Amino acid sequence: MQIAKEMDYVPNVMARGLVKKTTNTIGVFFGDQVNSGFDSPFLSDYFRSIKDIVGEAGYDLLIFSNRNRDTSSYKMICHEKGVDGVILILTGSKRTDGKIHELHEAFPTVYIDSLPNDRMRVNFVESDNERGAYEATRHLIELGHRKIAKLAGDQIAKGSFDRISGYKNALLDSGMPYDERFIRYGYFSEETAYRETLELFASDPDITAVFASSDLMAFGVIRALETLGKRVPEDVSVVGFDDIDSAQYFRPPLTTVHQQRFKMGETGSKILLELIKENVGITHHIRIPTQLVVRGSSGPLH
Repeated sequence: MQIAKEMDYVPNVMARGLVKKTTNTIGVFFGDQVNSGFDSPFLSDYFRSIKDIVGEAGYDLLIFSNRNRDTSSYKMICHEKGVDGVILILTGSKRTDGKIHELHEAFPTVYIDSLPNDRMRVNFVESDNERGAYEATRHLIELGHRKIAKLAGDQIAKGSFDRISGYKNALLDSGMPYDERFIRYGYFSEETAYRETLELFASDPDITAVFASSDLMAFGVIRALETLGKRVPEDVSVVGFDDIDSAQYFRPPLTTVHQQRFKMGETGSKILLELIKENVGITHHIRIPTQLVVRGSSGPLH
């Protein structure tokens, strides 16, 4: 060791990992195209919390971001990089990519807010999407609204279906009908939500409230209502979901459902470290509570 110090020797982490069978490295896949997503309005909260927890435990993060690489086997990529565990934060079609879901069979793996369905026996952390959607819809009902439309996310993710379920159950519990004609899909896109809202109000101009499954879609809804000459919230109330930073600064400030993104990343990281340390096959399914944040975009029916 003295000679090594004198020669400024730096140990090779990968070589040492072969001896210890660990490299103290966590791999993170995210986004729709694996490396898309840095423009996400809430991804930074996930990364900060993950970095803090795994860093404190002595682990480094490895972000998989080479879009041009052959991804015929994500397991092979992870084996090449020698990761000890994997965190998946997936959106869109990547949620249904069977190749990436092979990872949980080979590595300790935790999904954060990205499960395609609840039939998979995997470790995952999510917001209580159904309860959050229920409370958002109840808020609109309590304000007197009876024609409440739903701008849903996509037809892939478990969270999207849970938010529709919360909306539906709130209507039925209040003795109101559930009408699928009031369901439109905005695919978490502001522009798509804008177009869908125009079509929605062309088919039924008497709608008085819209609950969108993301804040970005809610922004698109409000823009469309402005195009139609409708005021928010005087003519139509709008509620979003996520509580991204810009929601409070939008005009009008957006009523939305707050997700505890930092806590989700923190919880998922702790579960992964436990799986790596204990090397056990316990399946964790954690729901993090949401909170309705009432601002200026929702108001009583006039």
